[in-house]
Amino acid sequence: MIYGVGAHEPIFHRQRTGNSTAEEWDRWIHETSDENLDCLEKLGVSRVQIACAKGFGLEYEKPLIERAAKFAEKAKKRGIETSAYIQGFPIYYETFLLEVPEAENWFARNQHGSYIPWSAQTFRRWIDPTREEFLNYELKLISYILDQFEPIFFNLDNTLAPPCYTDSCRNSFRQYLNDKFGKETAQKEFGLPSFDGIDLPHFDSIYYPPDAYSVVKDPLLQEWSRWQSKVSANFCTEIKNLIHSKSSSKLYSNSGCNGLKYNHLWSSGADFEDRFECLDNTGMEESMWRPGVIEPDVDEELNIVMDERHVGSAEEENNMQVRISTDSRFAKIKEHYGIRSSGSFWGEQDRVSKLIALAHNAVFCQDANHIGSIGPLCAHPQMKDDIQDYIDWGNRHLDILTERENRVTPIALWRGTSTMGFIRYRPVHQACMIEQMLYENHFPFTILLDGGLEKYLENIELLILPGVDCIADRQIEIITDFVDKGGKLLLLGTSGTRDEWTRVRKKYAFHHLFGNVVPDMEWIGPPHWVPELNIDKMPDSLNVNFGKGSVSYLKNITPLHSPDLTRDPYMPERHVMAKDVTCPKNEKEILNSILSLYGDHSLKIEAPRWTLCEFWKQGNTLLICLANLSKSSDGGPVEIQFGDISIMKAEVIQLFEENKIDFDVHDGVLKLSKLDRFCAIKVKR
Repeated sequence: MIYGVGAHEPIFHRQRTGNSTAEEWDRWIHETSDENLDCLEKLGVSRVQIACAKGFGLEYEKPLIERAAKFAEKAKKRGIETSAYIQGFPIYYETFLLEVPEAENWFARNQHGSYIPWSAQTFRRWIDPTREEFLNYELKLISYILDQFEPIFFNLDNTLAPPCYTDSCRNSFRQYLNDKFGKETAQKEFGLPSFDGIDLPHFDSIYYPPDAYSVVKDPLLQEWSRWQSKVSANFCTEIKNLIHSKSSSKLYSNSGCNGLKYNHLWSSGADFEDRFECLDNTGMEESMWRPGVIEPDVDEELNIVMDERHVGSAEEENNMQVRISTDSRFAKIKEHYGIRSSGSFWGEQDRVSKLIALAHNAVFCQDANHIGSIGPLCAHPQMKDDIQDYIDWGNRHLDILTERENRVTPIALWRGTSTMGFIRYRPVHQACMIEQMLYENHFPFTILLDGGLEKYLENIELLILPGVDCIADRQIEIITDFVDKGGKLLLLGTSGTRDEWTRVRKKYAFHHLFGNVVPDMEWIGPPHWVPELNIDKMPDSLNVNFGKGSVSYLKNITPLHSPDLTRDPYMPERHVMAKDVTCPKNEKEILNSILSLYGDHSLKIEAPRWTLCEFWKQGNTLLICLANLSKSSDGGPVEIQFGDISIMKAEVIQLFEENKIDFDVHDGVLKLSKLDRFCAIKVKR
């Protein structure tokens, strides 16, 4: 079993932010002491993250780096690997400018020309992400670190910069547009003779701030978001290339906080597929969808809590209102890009909540033996006492926690990039609802992005579009070919009503699949006589066969309750709040369509909603993992229907039990009467 500890903030940052104790210097000294290292060794810690650079300036931070190098050398002798935390675009200008005075010209500026502070920390300022001088500084910093020691990972923080308004950014944006589009496209798609006169978009901060756009219709604004993502990706790619050229170290950077529950491309300038390409690994920070993390009661009024990890912010009995997380969704997505997933904790305090998190990770993580960070670098001998039995059990049963090749997922849900990026809230919420429904009804499914639609449909039987409005002609061709060759397609809500630029389609994108009986979607009405979408023209449902496949359409994805979309100044992006991640109100109708398309011959599980599952391939073995995420109820009974898979026996192991039990499979069905917390079922095909 692999687990670690960490303390990524240097002492200067702790003292300046006030996130410290009165004895913080004593803790800082103790972190790298032999006494602490001995404690970590006795605890069996495998990995440590330590502060190297936070943006104070290389000369000022050299003692931090040398401290980390000495620690890494001692840790290695004890069998402990060290990763290095370094900072991306924000810097501490008070010290940085003393070393690099010309960096005054590198600062990012907002649309009013002011510096951009890092949140409430006024002593930190964002750097313009297009400045080559800062990239060269960062490469110099990393080279210095690698000259001192070789960390297993660099954790490069804050690589998604806020919108920046400088001459350098303007020139970069123009160059991006000219490289991507020719003059003919400039006129056809943007209505411009060229891109030579374009500026960065400035917004009315009162009446039309960026979050006021229910649909981002201007194609130039869309490309502005895509350009921001590319700028960040180019920065990370240069750093990754340097690291790989000088060492065996890997590069990690997070891809936002809870990025699957808001319009991440428009609000954060993050295209996840760019992140997968420019990094060795990535994840989500501060997931508030985790089982066991404090959540408001689903019946309460919406109260924005900026940090929902604090104990006492909600009644502990209500912690389980949300049963699945950003983490598992993101793990499904990034697997397609060769990025493996491992476990983590996000604020679970008591033993039961920790076991729920561990069970959750044991189900959904590809490297489930890696349980993440168990505490701070300044360790204490009892820090893992409440999960020691899980670690011991895991070490004895690594065969079910490791060597997971890939998920078995005959069902795929497509999160279209343009739709999730440029249509505010509604399609993101709908995707969350349909994913939650698939989780709670135990379907084996994965989540695709645009590149996944291009590359990973080969083994998919059923493709679901949960309100994916924006679909390009090329994507229509891919999906049509998928159905023609025998695939099943479920179209929900307003899927297929717009092109990739969010423009309303006159003809429904998949009208040809339904024999051209679908009415035109376009409605041109007063006062401005511009095209608008009229979904009311569509029938409530349609079912047809096409080629060797079949297609179903349902017009409605109805929320269980109306979400509160009141604009909050601290969360203007209108995140899908955790309590709104529920199954849709018309769940039964949607499920009937899924079952009709999916077929009786397919793999299915019947279990309580709070029991979640994943299906893994291990060589010739099918590994089925189940987690009970309820604090008070048993996770059984469980019934697994293997469909056309010919199986006579299955091997079952439950958490904290030592003996694997052989079960006979009668008529393709395996039944378990109880599920305490976690179990794994191995079946030979």
